[in-house]
Amino acid sequence: MDSCSQRIEDHPSIQLASQLIACPSISPEDAGAQPILRNRLTACGFRVKSLDVDGVTNTWAEHGEKGPLFVFGVHADVVPSGDVSDWTSPPFEPTIRDGFLYGRGAADMKGPLAASVIAAENFIKKHRGNSPMRVGFIITGDEEPVNNHGTQDVLDWLASEGKTIDYCIVTEPTSASTFGDTVKVGRRGSINGFLTIHGKQGHAAYPELALNPVHRGLWVLHTLAERLWDPGDAHFPAAGFQITNVKAGTGAANVIPGKFEVQFNIRHGTGLTVEAVDKLVSEALSQAGLSFDLKCASDALPFMTRQGRLADICCEVIQEYAGIQPARATGGGTSDARFIAPHCGELIEFGLVGGTSHHVDEHVSAEDLIRLTDVYERVLDRLSVSIEGE
Repeated sequence: MDSCSQRIEDHPSIQLASQLIACPSISPEDAGAQPILRNRLTACGFRVKSLDVDGVTNTWAEHGEKGPLFVFGVHADVVPSGDVSDWTSPPFEPTIRDGFLYGRGAADMKGPLAASVIAAENFIKKHRGNSPMRVGFIITGDEEPVNNHGTQDVLDWLASEGKTIDYCIVTEPTSASTFGDTVKVGRRGSINGFLTIHGKQGHAAYPELALNPVHRGLWVLHTLAERLWDPGDAHFPAAGFQITNVKAGTGAANVIPGKFEVQFNIRHGTGLTVEAVDKLVSEALSQAGLSFDLKCASDALPFMTRQGRLADICCEVIQEYAGIQPARATGGGTSDARFIAPHCGELIEFGLVGGTSHHVDEHVSAEDLIRLTDVYERVLDRLSVSIEGE
């Protein structure tokens, strides 16, 4: 092993990320990830509270007694690995190859989680209890599933304690193709549609005695997919309609199905609502003479965060470490930022390149992970100086 590889493997962020990746923390199982974090934060002087609800492991940690509260919003759970035989190396055996750290969660988000913990440790050691701000962590074990029990439970507890968050960085893998090219200052909303088109089951040899809901529904679905739902604006891209699941038939090759079940999803900005989607889809189906049942529901509202000194400081530091001015964007999927933002003065999301998140052979650049640690630490330094100067 050469000296460069030795240096990379010995870096505290790489070591902590590797410890966390080795825990197959697929919600609701934590598999030991949060005890590692709790022990580490306690040793650094954090007051750590377990907020485990309905079998989900959650942690609140706070350091300091005075000043505004800065929080890292993180999650310790990961998506399943899929067939482990598809991986070049086992998904829960962290491996460094050619300068990249491989393993489930390397990008989303055990790598950034480790970077935030090491950055906070370094910041606290430098200030020796004299920081003008408090530092906290929301660590959830239930971000990846659709139910999202974790972060909201922690926020509810904080509200009951009268604690408010002034600044927050959610450590999602926001960089698109190059480290530092994007920070998130908001997110699109997400609307799910559950549609059943009714027909009449029959023999495939006698279509005149049946009514095929697939044939009748496909062209309507095509028009819905091609529709301009929302043109977007200065902050949000145009909305997009995607069919995500379809189901029809009995399994027999000679039976016309009696119903056609379709799920769809629309990612959108502030120009679209659940009510509008329900109305437009219903109108299109009714005009085609179809019998149907439709339910539309939102699992995330679009939001923009207030951009102040945290966003400015973060972008300045990123430019110093990455040599580029990051774009302030709202695209991509949902995150737990949607829960934190309404309870936070200023919030951004920033993390590693996420191109392999949820993929087989998920990996990140080890050097980028080290740089991310430095960025987080420098943001804490600059923010504390700014607060102290008030």
